[in-house]
Amino acid sequence: MHPNPYDPPAATGVEPQVDRAARAALTEQIRQFLDERTSAFQFDEAIDPFRASSDPTVRFVALTVWFHYDDCQDHFVTLSKPEWDYFQRLLLLLESDQQIELISERRWSWTELLALGCLIGFGWCVWQFGWGLHLLAFSIPFGIVSMIIARLRERTISRGAYDPILTPFASFAELSEAYRTAAGFAKKRYPRGLAKRRIRSGVSEFGLRLQWYAVWLMLSPIPLLVQTLPISETRTRVKPAAG
Repeated sequence: MHPNPYDPPAATGVEPQVDRAARAALTEQIRQFLDERTSAFQFDEAIDPFRASSDPTVRFVALTVWFHYDDCQDHFVTLSKPEWDYFQRLLLLLESDQQIELISERRWSWTELLALGCLIGFGWCVWQFGWGLHLLAFSIPFGIVSMIIARLRERTISRGAYDPILTPFASFAELSEAYRTAAGFAKKRYPRGLAKRRIRSGVSEFGLRLQWYAVWLMLSPIPLLVQTLPISETRTRVKPAAG
């Protein structure tokens, strides 16, 4: 399992520098994947070393793209139009003189109290009826509440009106500056027919989703425990690199 790209690295007191060789190499690997010269398995293996790069921008891009392909089933590039455009902005970032910066925030809401109440309620069921398979029946209603909590927490995450066309940049000014410093960068047009491509059939996707929900319902105390923690939200912005 790969680290979360939104987990900032430990502070060292040293301003990170641009690793231009690593940026060029990672850019080439991404372009090969987008041009269907490599498959998902080959791409995953090729970019793995970049996930430990000393350049935070290289590390961020290498970790972020992992969410846009399947490392369990080999396939060629399968991206929606917004995902394709996002990859183009990541390439722009790598070819620019800019550096990614992560801004993390934690905040509390009433949903944490609801999750805590559900955990206490499940604990009461254990105390009253003891351990056994019968607890699965109690887990299901608590799991439904946990799913509702997840949906409510997701709605509280702030999203800007232009995020879909700017991320990882925080403003049009940042995007413009990246274009200025990435001399000769040209966004590649979304390939015709790519929108119809799928990694799995609709039936397979539905089956996997059902399995995920079933596990969530049966093991509801675990997600409820996580949901007692404050909501963590991380934003990205791009600034001139040091040196």
